Amino acid sequence: RRSEAIIATKCGLRWDSDIGEFFFETEDNRGKPLKIYRNLKKDSIRKECELSLKRFGVDVIDLYQCHWPDSTTPLDETMEALLRLKEEGKIRAIGVSNFTTEMMKACLEYGDVASDQPKYNLLFRDIEKDILPFCKKHDIGLIVYGTLGQGLLTGKVTMERKFPPSDLRIDQPWFKPRDRRRVLDTLEKVRPIAREHEKTLAQLSINWVISEPGIKSAIVGARNPDQVIENAGASDFKLSEEERRIIKGHFEALGEPEEE
Repeated sequence: RRSEAIIATKCGLRWDSDIGEFFFETEDNRGKPLKIYRNLKKDSIRKECELSLKRFGVDVIDLYQCHWPDSTTPLDETMEALLRLKEEGKIRAIGVSNFTTEMMKACLEYGDVASDQPKYNLLFRDIEKDILPFCKKHDIGLIVYGTLGQGLLTGKVTMERKFPPSDLRIDQPWFKPRDRRRVLDTLEKVRPIAREHEKTLAQLSINWVISEPGIKSAIVGARNPDQVIENAGASDFKLSEEERRIIKGHFEALGEPEEE
């Protein structure tokens, strides 16, 4: 009997090659500069897939996703490679991540796309404009990331929290002092709803996301086992439509970050 576990992984970000579209520069574990490139060329996709199969110790990957779009590679070439892997039985379904509706529309001209993985949370709801309705219309499941806004929506990132230079959040608009204060104040406005369900603010934020029609799954980070357990508890209660409306209304009232 096949396990209920689903193996999902990605391709398209290379640090061992300078082919493709330059994405960003970071450091390896020895502090050496490392350049990351977006690469969705067919030979790169195949190489990454074979390496993933070997690492996982399996014959097939359930969901194989393109991590980011690659402007240097035509989408027909990318889809050709993915469809070939599917025909060979090495992957079961094709997914994309951070693709626009136009990109997904182009992909659908060549074959089925099972999922898209965009950013979505109470502070970042851009997908509601076009990506969410597009995916619902074309039966593309949404697996969202950034569910807790890099921890800000847990309410645990207080005004006293200091970030080291290496922490990416130090430059994020919502983490600037004035806007962080605004987010924390908004979280206090929805805390009574969390308390009514005997849940934490993190669980409330996750539940709001996963109960949005069209969202099939959410990726939620955790730093320790207790956080994993807390995150899992976000799926065992139901927010009413009125509660969802109230929560969304408070966050809509925030508008955009004010501090540069």
